[in-house]
Amino acid sequence: MKPALALAVFALVAAGCAPRWTVLRQAEPNPFVNKTEFAVLPIDYDGLMVGEKTEDEYLSGKSAKQAESFDGDKRGMIQKFETAMREAAADDGIHIESASGEVKAPFIIKPHVTFVEPGFYAVVASGASQVILRLRIETSKGELLDEIELTHSTNSAQGSSVMGISLNPSSGGRLRDDAEEIGDAVGEYLTTRVHPDD
Repeated sequence: MKPALALAVFALVAAGCAPRWTVLRQAEPNPFVNKTEFAVLPIDYDGLMVGEKTEDEYLSGKSAKQAESFDGDKRGMIQKFETAMREAAADDGIHIESASGEVKAPFIIKPHVTFVEPGFYAVVASGASQVILRLRIETSKGELLDEIELTHSTNSAQGSSVMGISLNPSSGGRLRDDAEEIGDAVGEYLTTRVHPDD
């Protein structure tokens, strides 16, 4: 790669303009062109790995209060993901309803979080969080059309702080931030499929 081209690619990545997903499968011809109605299921956490542990192994070392907090974090991730995805998609005329009850949308979005790393914050040391989400878009009859994978990390030492001490040191806050960024990226992905010429 020529130096000028490499510099341009680096600039795009640094500016956040590069795609934030990995395509695993894309239906061709594109079935989503000018189709603006979708439905979304809540994030599926089946088989979730938390760091190097299964979710059950991770929770076995936690108190009942900590386990309840982690469950709340997962619900919070669903809310942040869906809100960000809907807002990003709505900017381009795409409507996403909840896939509960009778679904009228022709396409169903199925998000599945396979891995989380909560990270840690201890003033003098910190570790980033990470969320990996695999997303399938299927027809209302269950036919797989598109599948992508998205990853986001949040550095616990970044963001608002007072004298170097984080104002949001919680792992749940970081995981919610990750879910929100992934939701925003999914909204962008849908736009590239619904309006490929824009």
